[in-house]
Amino acid sequence: MAIRHIIGPLLLTLLLGLLLYLLVAQQLPPAPPNTTSDRPPAPPAVTSSAVSDQAAIKPASAIARAIPGEVPAAQTPGRKTLEIHGRIVDRDGRPLESVVVAEERYHQRTHSDSDGRYRLRLEFPRHRYPVLHFLRSGYAGARIELGQRELDPAATFRLDVELVDALDSVTLAGWVSDQNGIGIGDARVELSVADAPDQESFYLTDFTDARGNFSFEGVRAGQAYALVVDHTPHHPRYRDSALVVGPDPAPLHIELPALRFVDVEGMLLTRDALPVSNYEIHVTNLTTGTHKSTIVSDSSGYFRLQQFPTGEIDLSTRGPELYRITGLRIDADNYQNLVLTIDRGDYYLSGWVSDENGIALENAMVTVDREFSQGSLQYQSYRSGGTDRDGAFAFDNLGGGEHRVTAYAWGYEKQETSLRFDSPARTLHFRLRPSP
Repeated sequence: MAIRHIIGPLLLTLLLGLLLYLLVAQQLPPAPPNTTSDRPPAPPAVTSSAVSDQAAIKPASAIARAIPGEVPAAQTPGRKTLEIHGRIVDRDGRPLESVVVAEERYHQRTHSDSDGRYRLRLEFPRHRYPVLHFLRSGYAGARIELGQRELDPAATFRLDVELVDALDSVTLAGWVSDQNGIGIGDARVELSVADAPDQESFYLTDFTDARGNFSFEGVRAGQAYALVVDHTPHHPRYRDSALVVGPDPAPLHIELPALRFVDVEGMLLTRDALPVSNYEIHVTNLTTGTHKSTIVSDSSGYFRLQQFPTGEIDLSTRGPELYRITGLRIDADNYQNLVLTIDRGDYYLSGWVSDENGIALENAMVTVDREFSQGSLQYQSYRSGGTDRDGAFAFDNLGGGEHRVTAYAWGYEKQETSLRFDSPARTLHFRLRPSP
């Protein structure tokens, strides 16, 4: 009986001790792994495969190494931020200073320092990948396309480059001014290879400084380039499509005259002098090459085009009813009270297209066009439509005067006729003959 009293409390004590041990063990941290170094393994080197033939880079010299784990502080939605750095040397391994490192499509660039090192921070659309140029006069330029394999998911990228000597590599410099010789700052200057499909792709952008100066390194002497200078909306665009660079090019001087802006007013009328209401026309300034706008007539045919530059103007519509007015020049004396004639009216044309046996031709094409002049202005209108299963076609809102109507179908000879409306509605029947 005494032993039974002793064993009971002893078992209870053992159970309480085991429970306490389990509770303490859950609070202890896990044992550290048995490692010999706390440094992460070095990332493997990846050789860039997107190096062009013109980019005088040896396979062992173009080293692209992605460094994972470095994420930019801020990312713009839909855009990617990337930092590219590396070292630029000549064929003997000596560092090259003042090499221009520029992204081809976006104006982002830097220069190498005295040790040949560079660092370029890029921001570009997430679906695009950068194309880098490494340029310096006296050396063959390197053009390197970086793709998804090299960059994703890297945020920092190393690219070491070796440049080879080239005696035909020169510096093309110049300045942009207005007609008074005052330098124009922040003008966009684009340089690209002109009409040379056998040449390596080349496209660079620079912006003039506050005095209007710009420069391009590593331009090839004897090569024809296209040079475009754009300072919209204040000046017209300049373009030279056949700029041949000499072995010692003199600085270029490009003059952009200042534009004059006026408010254009006028009326859209039919040939019968009736207003054309709620009509939309797209306007392009051919002199500047960049300025575009849209005019819409009101219920009385009146329109106004505000603050549009003077020069030669092209007006056209879009859609199934094409209309174009050329030969119009807006200057200081004729930018108000313009009267433009539109080929619209209350005339109606219908008809059908068949073969020689009178069998309807479905999906035959019928066009109605007209051309006429008023002074220096040339007017062109064009409408088109296909025939239905019965070979029928119809056009409404036609203007008066003479039109050319043409019908054609696959496997048949084209047929055309001149039509002048002598009544509000006309009907035509085209009988097409098989092609010989």
